[in-house]
Amino acid sequence: MDSILKKLTTEELEKICSFGSVQTFQANEQLFTEGDLSDCIYFIDSGKVSIYIDQFNSKEELQLLGSGTCFGEMAVFNNHTRTASAVTIEETTLNVLSSESFLDMIKSEKSISKKINDLLKIRNEELVLKEKLIDITGMKGRNMHISIKGDPSLRESAMTRERYVSVVDNIISQLVPKLEELLLNRCVSKIYLGFNNGEVRVSTMLDPFSDEFHPAIRLIDDVYFDRHFPKIDYERKIGMINKIYDTIYQDSYFDELPSHLHEGFSHYYSKWEPLSREQIKQSISRLTQLREIPHYYVRNITISIVKDAIHMQFNCDGSHIVSAFGFEQFIEDNL
Repeated sequence: MDSILKKLTTEELEKICSFGSVQTFQANEQLFTEGDLSDCIYFIDSGKVSIYIDQFNSKEELQLLGSGTCFGEMAVFNNHTRTASAVTIEETTLNVLSSESFLDMIKSEKSISKKINDLLKIRNEELVLKEKLIDITGMKGRNMHISIKGDPSLRESAMTRERYVSVVDNIISQLVPKLEELLLNRCVSKIYLGFNNGEVRVSTMLDPFSDEFHPAIRLIDDVYFDRHFPKIDYERKIGMINKIYDTIYQDSYFDELPSHLHEGFSHYYSKWEPLSREQIKQSISRLTQLREIPHYYVRNITISIVKDAIHMQFNCDGSHIVSAFGFEQFIEDNL
C-alpha cells in the first residue's frame, strides 16, 4: 500500500522533510523491528530498504523501497507499534523525521495538516476493510500472510521445550473427516481446534452469536456427532448467512454508523462470498502436516466458512493468519 504522503506535492514534501535530519546507514542495519514503538518517519534519499515480517524460519519481504519513497508514517500517524520490520539492503541515506518534529510541523503548517488529515481519513477507511474485514471477505485467492508476535520469553524457549503427544494427535486421522463434515454438511460455520487440550469450539447456524464447546474425542463418536450437529446443505447454509447480513443492513442502527464503517460494511455485505468446498477440504486435509512443523508446532487453529482467513497460534505464542490459497504454501515453507 502506497504511502499517503506520496499524494502531497513536491513543495509540501520538502517542507515536511525540512523538519527532519539526514542520516546515513550501512547495509544490513536494522531500522526498526515489528512491535517497536513508532517514533520516526523515514524518507529515502538514496539506497534501498526492505520491509518484512518474520515467518518462523524465514523472512517474508512485503516491500523493497528505493529512493524517493517514504515508510513508517502510518504507525506514527495512528500512534501504533510497528507491524513489520525494516532493514537497509545497501548503504542508505535517510531523512529521519521524529514523531515530535512531525507534530510540531502539523501545528505550524495548517494547509499541510488539513491535507494529511483528509488523506488519513481515506486511508483509515481502506484499513477498516484490510484489517477488520481482511479485504472484503478475507484474503480471497491471494497468498497473504499476517504475522503477530507473542510473548518474547515463549519465543526464546520454543525450540527447547519438549513436544508431547496430545489427545488430538492420537485421534487426528479420525477427527479430520469429522471436521470437514461439520463445515461442509452440518450446521457449523466456524471451528476452533485446540491441539494441546483437545477443545473443539464451534459456531453454528442455530446460535451464530455464541460458541459451543466439545471434547475432540467425542466428535469421533458417530452417535454424539449426529446428536449435536444436524445436517444442512452447504448452499442453504450460505443463504442463511446472507439473510443474517441483510437483516443487519436493514436495521436503522446501520445508518447511524460513521461513514467509513457504513461504507465499508455495505461493500462487505454486498460482495460477501463463503469459502469454496474445495478450499475447506484442502485446508482441513493438511492439519496433520501443520502439527508436524519442526520446532514450532501448532497449538490451535480456527477455520471459518465466512471469511477466507485461517488463524493459527503456535507454541512460540505467535499467531499467523493466512488465506486458504496461501495455506498450502505456508506449510510447504515451514515443513
